[in-house]
Amino acid sequence: MNKKIFQTVFLSILLTLVLTLAVSISVFYTTYENRIEEDLSAELGFLASAAESGMDISLVSVPGHRVTIIGADGTVLFESETDAEMMENHLERPEVQAALLYGFGEDTRESHTLLEAMHYAAVKLSDGRILRLSVPADNLISFIIEMLLPMALILILLLVFFAWFSMRAARRITDPINSIDLENPEKSEEYEELSPLLYRIAKQQTTIKEQLESAERRSHEFSIITDNMAEGLAVIDPEMRLLSVNRAAYRLFDSEAVHQGDSVLAINRSDLFSSVVADSLSGKRAETIIDNKTKTLQIIASPVFENNAVTGAVIIIMDITEKSERERLRREFTANVSHELKTPLTSISGFAELLKNGGVPEETVKDFGKEIYDESQRLIALVHDIIRLSKLDEGDGEETMQRISVAEIASSVVSRLSKRAESFGVSLTIRKDDDGYISGSDVLLDELISNLVDNAIKYNKRGGKADVSVSRSGEEVILTVKDTGIGIPDEDKDRVFERFYRVDKSRSRASGGTGLGLSIVRHSAMSLHASISMKSKLGEGTEITVRFPAL
Repeated sequence: MNKKIFQTVFLSILLTLVLTLAVSISVFYTTYENRIEEDLSAELGFLASAAESGMDISLVSVPGHRVTIIGADGTVLFESETDAEMMENHLERPEVQAALLYGFGEDTRESHTLLEAMHYAAVKLSDGRILRLSVPADNLISFIIEMLLPMALILILLLVFFAWFSMRAARRITDPINSIDLENPEKSEEYEELSPLLYRIAKQQTTIKEQLESAERRSHEFSIITDNMAEGLAVIDPEMRLLSVNRAAYRLFDSEAVHQGDSVLAINRSDLFSSVVADSLSGKRAETIIDNKTKTLQIIASPVFENNAVTGAVIIIMDITEKSERERLRREFTANVSHELKTPLTSISGFAELLKNGGVPEETVKDFGKEIYDESQRLIALVHDIIRLSKLDEGDGEETMQRISVAEIASSVVSRLSKRAESFGVSLTIRKDDDGYISGSDVLLDELISNLVDNAIKYNKRGGKADVSVSRSGEEVILTVKDTGIGIPDEDKDRVFERFYRVDKSRSRASGGTGLGLSIVRHSAMSLHASISMKSKLGEGTEITVRFPAL
């Protein structure tokens, strides 16, 4: 703006100056020419008066002037600047013709003799001769050339002055505008003409400030919501550049944080992810499952349309690891249940078929009956454990949480299973260093201890030992069940709490085990807010420790 004002003011002044100089030169030149003509006429009058009084004009010398006497027939009688005899007849000269007709004549033209522009003035004398006086006549161009140097100096000085004046004038106009407080433009009083504009700016600033605050508030709320989502969320443009991404997306993909404007593939570069993103940007809703060994992720990418054109995509990443694991366990559970039920049912069906066909000795019938009974008891125990495990999974809340003693329930379990221990040739003992009061369900605690003690008996050696101890350490009640049984291989330690998992399948079936005991123990411990740890060595025995929060 400052530059434009300077240019406008300076050019206006320059144009005015040039026009003024041109007009001045023209007027001055015209005045100068007229003055020369007037002076020439006056001087000619003096010479004519002198000639009429009898003065010999040929003897008169007028500096800078050319004096000529011409006869009535046009013959040049006298010439002050050249030889009169060499000159041609002047009868046809315009000033001579005018003098013969009117007594006085004048003209301006180029002299054929001197080859330069001359002013001529002629007067008719009383004796019929023509007295002519002439002076050189400068043209406008020569006049301007003579004036060029002083004019140039004056013009340069004026240009410098007007440049400085224009710059100062521009600054005086723009400085008050540039110094306007844009935060409070309505308070500016420099230019009254700007008041309506400044008030509109102030009103617009208020509106913009409110809109920005609202946008920032919505953006902050959106960031809080997206950053606290369990699901990953990413919004991309048609070039796969990230417009928005939350922290969950980085966490789910175990990737480094990327910046807005980076490619979405910086989060995950797998072919499945790239394919889903590409499909969504082509206008199709796409889904896929990515299993990266530690997590199972479901990716859903939906295109964003505007005026029937894809302007980006929204990508949602969900962690379905637990869901997939549950689905896997459900399939395994179904397969295991089917297998576990099929084996005793096949045995029962086979024995029943033999009995149906008859011809079986009485002693054999008793053996068959015992086998059928054992298998049916095994089925009942299996169904009971499955139902119990299902209730624990569902958390139906049937058990009442109350103040109970771990030592008291452990003593009851040991007393109840002592005869079973004797039948397996196992010595079962209990040591109670503390009553071990906790908050929990006596049913759940009884199931937990019963399954641990039963496993210590079943998977022991004849003549082995099974020791149960209850103690307290700080804020924890510690239950330990230790046996001298077959032990657990290192490769199986992480799986013994899975459903239907058995280290020694033949021994488990022979002892009537269902493969669900330790799974029930784990679920009961979770319900009682307890933790389980296990130490075992193959061939030497197993020690399982359960730690409860003490009251």
